[in-house]
Amino acid sequence: MTNMKQFIIVVILVLYSGFLFAQSPSEIRSYIDQYKSLAIEQEDLYGIPASITLAQGILESRAGTSGLATKANNHFGIKAFGWSGSVYRAWDDEATKSKFRVYSSVKESYEDHSRLIKKLPRYQTLFNISVYDYRGWANGLQKAGYATDANYAKALIGYIDAYHLYTLNGGVKLKPNKKIVLAKNTKVEDFEKDQELVIDDSEITEEEEMVSHALMRFVVEINEVRCTLLYPGETLSSIAMRYNISKRKLLEYNETGSESDLQEGDVVYLERKKRKFHGPQDFYRVKADDSLYSIAQQFGIRTSSLARMNKIDLFTPLTEGEKLKLK
Repeated sequence: MTNMKQFIIVVILVLYSGFLFAQSPSEIRSYIDQYKSLAIEQEDLYGIPASITLAQGILESRAGTSGLATKANNHFGIKAFGWSGSVYRAWDDEATKSKFRVYSSVKESYEDHSRLIKKLPRYQTLFNISVYDYRGWANGLQKAGYATDANYAKALIGYIDAYHLYTLNGGVKLKPNKKIVLAKNTKVEDFEKDQELVIDDSEITEEEEMVSHALMRFVVEINEVRCTLLYPGETLSSIAMRYNISKRKLLEYNETGSESDLQEGDVVYLERKKRKFHGPQDFYRVKADDSLYSIAQQFGIRTSSLARMNKIDLFTPLTEGEKLKLK
């Protein structure tokens, strides 16, 4: 973990009060208990693994807490293309607000999600993969273009591993990089005997660890500015949709012209940063690999204001140990 990210976590956990959980493990467990029967039903009807459906619901709807989920019963971020029903407008990756499908119930959202995956040609090869092979399905969904984030499949696998969602259809925890060739009616007892595929439930996978670390983070205020962190499997577009802020505004608030400049674990500001730091710290000692921009992001200060306070150019290289004014 970089010095910058270590500092951000210290700021979040120590300096500020009144923060909100972005998505707590208890919310996820509650979501699983509430909708696991729906996910199992979709597997029976359409052949889509219950673990995959539920993990997508957790990720896409923020365990049922996103605006799209609470206001439109839309748990999978499905847009209104070819839709004759009501629509909900929210920011996504377009220049104007996108239209999303509004459902009368969460069940209708789950059913529509299953029908789309079953019907669209780009997902057809997924149905050649065993329903027990959640790793194959997760990677297949990402490859087929369900989401653009490079960590989308890893995030799905992480939720499945962390919350034992593979048990929903009687499956087991799978080793990475192992391909399963099974018919749907294969008995679980026969499947579990193949130790080349199976790992112990208590063993922590890389994807599970990634998701677990992400869930320890918060939506907070830094320097009286609302912010969140970029979670595994998320993009700036998904943050824009959740908080109903245009991606253009998010790029502006975070003083960058490209979404790729923001990486997993980075702070994403939801409002314009301040001209100076309003916290207890007056100065900051520059660490190795710090830049004026990274320090500005740490403290919720505009980069130009930080440069002006310290009478330096925006592109002036910083020296380790150098003392910078924050106010």
